[in-house]
Amino acid sequence: MSRVLFSTICLYLLTGCGEQPPEAGAIPDMPRFAEKRLAKGRSIWMGTCRNCHLLGVSGAPAVTDTIAWAPRIEKGAPALYRSALSGIKGDDGKYRMPPRGGNDRLKDEQVRQAVDYMIASVEALADK
Repeated sequence: MSRVLFSTICLYLLTGCGEQPPEAGAIPDMPRFAEKRLAKGRSIWMGTCRNCHLLGVSGAPAVTDTIAWAPRIEKGAPALYRSALSGIKGDDGKYRMPPRGGNDRLKDEQVRQAVDYMIASVEALADK
Protein backbone atom coordinates (compact mmCIF):
# COMPACT_ATOMS: atom_id res chain seq x y z
CA MET A 1 0.00 0.00 0.00
CA SER A 2 1.42 3.41 -0.86
CA ARG A 3 2.36 5.77 1.95
CA VAL A 4 -0.01 8.44 0.67
CA LEU A 5 -2.97 6.05 0.71
CA PHE A 6 -1.97 4.74 4.13
CA SER A 7 -1.66 8.29 5.51
CA THR A 8 -5.02 9.28 4.04
CA ILE A 9 -6.71 6.27 5.63
CA CYS A 10 -5.10 7.01 9.00
CA LEU A 11 -6.21 10.64 8.91
CA TYR A 12 -9.73 9.59 8.00
CA LEU A 13 -9.90 7.15 10.91
CA LEU A 14 -8.54 9.70 13.34
CA THR A 15 -11.29 12.21 12.58
CA GLY A 16 -13.77 10.17 14.66
CA CYS A 17 -17.25 11.64 15.15
CA GLY A 18 -16.35 15.17 14.10
CA GLU A 19 -14.29 18.07 15.21
CA GLN A 20 -12.48 17.91 18.52
CA PRO A 21 -13.65 20.29 21.25
CA PRO A 22 -11.26 23.16 21.86
CA GLU A 23 -10.70 22.12 25.47
CA ALA A 24 -9.91 18.48 24.66
CA GLY A 25 -7.22 17.46 27.09
CA ALA A 26 -5.65 14.24 28.20
CA ILE A 27 -7.59 11.07 27.55
CA PRO A 28 -9.04 9.82 30.83
CA ASP A 29 -8.31 6.32 32.05
CA MET A 30 -11.81 4.88 32.05
CA PRO A 31 -12.80 3.22 35.33
CA ARG A 32 -13.39 -0.48 35.77
CA PHE A 33 -16.03 -1.71 38.17
CA ALA A 34 -16.36 -5.10 39.84
CA GLU A 35 -20.16 -5.13 39.53
CA LYS A 36 -21.09 -7.42 36.62
CA ARG A 37 -23.65 -5.02 35.12
CA LEU A 38 -21.14 -2.17 35.04
CA ALA A 39 -18.42 -4.42 33.64
CA LYS A 40 -20.75 -5.38 30.77
CA GLY A 41 -21.71 -1.74 30.37
CA ARG A 42 -18.05 -0.76 30.10
CA SER A 43 -17.52 -3.20 27.24
CA ILE A 44 -20.52 -1.80 25.37
CA TRP A 45 -19.58 1.79 26.16
CA MET A 46 -16.00 1.29 24.97
CA GLY A 47 -17.25 -0.20 21.70
CA THR A 48 -19.98 2.33 20.89
CA CYS A 49 -20.33 5.33 23.21
CA ARG A 50 -16.73 6.32 23.78
CA ASN A 51 -16.35 7.46 20.18
CA CYS A 52 -18.18 10.66 21.10
CA HIS A 53 -18.37 10.74 24.91
CA LEU A 54 -14.73 10.12 25.80
CA LEU A 55 -13.60 13.62 24.86
CA GLY A 56 -16.88 15.34 24.06
CA VAL A 57 -16.78 15.12 20.27
CA SER A 58 -19.50 16.76 18.16
CA GLY A 59 -21.21 18.33 21.13
CA ALA A 60 -21.59 15.13 23.14
CA PRO A 61 -20.89 15.71 26.84
CA ALA A 62 -17.53 14.22 27.79
CA VAL A 63 -17.45 11.82 30.74
CA THR A 64 -15.11 14.27 32.49
CA ASP A 65 -17.53 17.20 32.13
CA THR A 66 -19.34 16.93 35.45
CA ILE A 67 -21.04 20.30 34.94
CA ALA A 68 -22.67 19.13 31.69
CA TRP A 69 -23.64 15.77 33.21
CA ALA A 70 -25.11 17.09 36.49
CA PRO A 71 -28.53 18.13 35.11
CA ARG A 72 -28.71 15.00 32.97
CA ILE A 73 -27.98 12.66 35.87
CA GLU A 74 -30.36 14.64 38.07
CA LYS A 75 -33.22 13.67 35.71
CA GLY A 76 -32.55 10.04 36.62
CA ALA A 77 -31.48 6.90 34.81
CA PRO A 78 -34.87 6.28 33.15
CA ALA A 79 -34.63 9.64 31.32
CA LEU A 80 -31.07 8.84 30.21
CA TYR A 81 -32.18 5.40 29.04
CA ARG A 82 -34.93 6.99 26.91
CA SER A 83 -32.46 9.44 25.36
CA ALA A 84 -29.95 6.71 24.59
CA LEU A 85 -32.57 4.35 23.17
CA SER A 86 -34.48 6.92 21.11
CA GLY A 87 -31.68 9.33 20.29
CA ILE A 88 -31.62 13.09 20.72
CA LYS A 89 -32.77 15.43 17.98
CA GLY A 90 -31.74 19.03 17.62
CA ASP A 91 -34.03 21.94 16.79
CA ASP A 92 -33.42 21.22 13.10
CA GLY A 93 -34.93 17.74 13.47
CA LYS A 94 -31.60 16.00 12.82
CA TYR A 95 -30.14 13.63 15.36
CA ARG A 96 -27.47 15.11 17.59
CA MET A 97 -27.14 11.60 19.00
CA PRO A 98 -28.52 8.73 16.97
CA PRO A 99 -30.68 6.07 18.64
CA ARG A 100 -28.56 3.48 20.43
CA GLY A 101 -25.47 5.59 19.73
CA GLY A 102 -25.75 4.54 16.10
CA ASN A 103 -25.37 0.84 16.93
CA ASP A 104 -28.68 -0.78 15.97
CA ARG A 105 -27.39 -4.20 17.03
CA LEU A 106 -27.57 -3.25 20.70
CA LYS A 107 -30.49 -4.63 22.66
CA ASP A 108 -32.37 -2.34 25.05
CA GLU A 109 -30.73 -3.93 28.09
CA GLN A 110 -27.26 -3.42 26.61
CA VAL A 111 -27.99 0.27 26.06
CA ARG A 112 -29.14 0.54 29.68
CA GLN A 113 -25.95 -1.15 30.87
CA ALA A 114 -23.85 1.32 28.87
CA VAL A 115 -25.82 4.23 30.36
CA ASP A 116 -25.32 2.85 33.87
CA TYR A 117 -21.61 2.56 33.17
CA MET A 118 -21.46 6.14 31.90
CA ILE A 119 -23.26 7.46 35.00
CA ALA A 120 -20.90 5.53 37.29
CA SER A 121 -17.89 6.71 35.29
CA VAL A 122 -18.89 10.38 35.39
CA GLU A 123 -19.21 10.10 39.16
CA ALA A 124 -15.95 8.15 39.57
CA LEU A 125 -13.98 10.53 37.34
CA ALA A 126 -15.39 13.53 39.23
CA ASP A 127 -13.91 12.11 42.44
CA LYS A 128 -10.39 12.09 40.96
